[in-house]
Amino acid sequence: MIALLAAAQVVGVLEFRDKVPAAERIDASYLSDQVRAAVKADLPGARVITRENMLVLLQAAGKDLADCEGECEVETGRRIGADLVVSGELLRFGTQYKLNLKLHDVRSAELLAGVAASGATADELDRNLRPSVDRLLEPLVRVDRAERRQREPGKFLVVGGWIALGYDTADPASVDNPSGVGWHAGAQLFFRLAGPLYAGGLFDYSFSHVEGPIVAGALRAVIDDWALSAGFGYGDQKNNGAGDGLGALAAIDFGVGSGFCLRAQGTWRRSVPAGAPSTVLALSGGVAYNF
Repeated sequence: MIALLAAAQVVGVLEFRDKVPAAERIDASYLSDQVRAAVKADLPGARVITRENMLVLLQAAGKDLADCEGECEVETGRRIGADLVVSGELLRFGTQYKLNLKLHDVRSAELLAGVAASGATADELDRNLRPSVDRLLEPLVRVDRAERRQREPGKFLVVGGWIALGYDTADPASVDNPSGVGWHAGAQLFFRLAGPLYAGGLFDYSFSHVEGPIVAGALRAVIDDWALSAGFGYGDQKNNGAGDGLGALAAIDFGVGSGFCLRAQGTWRRSVPAGAPSTVLALSGGVAYNF
């Protein structure tokens, strides 16, 4: 079935059969348009046939939308040139509106998935419609994302920055070198080496009581919506007098859309002043933005 889904490019959403009693009827055409919009949002790489185009295609075959209600979903899908077809039936069951949705593969006539959206009122049905469409298309969404990752190579250049809040632990702890809450801000620049692997550099600055930067060479790996980065280089501890030393950073970013990420990171600074070595370890969470 995965091969069939991966090959699918055109999706038709048929007008829903309305079996609700006349006194309780709601706008089924509105629901079909909402499902078309949800299909396009979930499968941006697919072409979704609009109602207007469907009318044109059916008229060219000597049919109209009324004929679709009495025909097999798969046969109608073939008439409009779809690879996949979504059909639905709106009815009243007990105290609930029910919209039964089915997804067929047109070439094989296989039923791929079926879900039901429900609600006691039209507003409640409308709210529950999008999650139901997401469940209906879940196997296609996974394949569509994999297809787009294969077609679209990763960015050559990644430029970004972050801000994070966390807790810094100092060893040895003292009045000049205490543990406590600390803010971090930073920036990164990476160039794509091959596949999901990037190389570049990063800069992190701690605004806590142990103030100081890390400047490091780093590697970054991108896996779906996740990005792992780690770097090692120069570190400094200004406020406690420890001064120059080594620094390291490791981070995980999770993309949430439009370049924004949720970020978790850890930093390590170690300096060797005139006395004992001073080490600061910080664990932080925050947000990042990458171009």
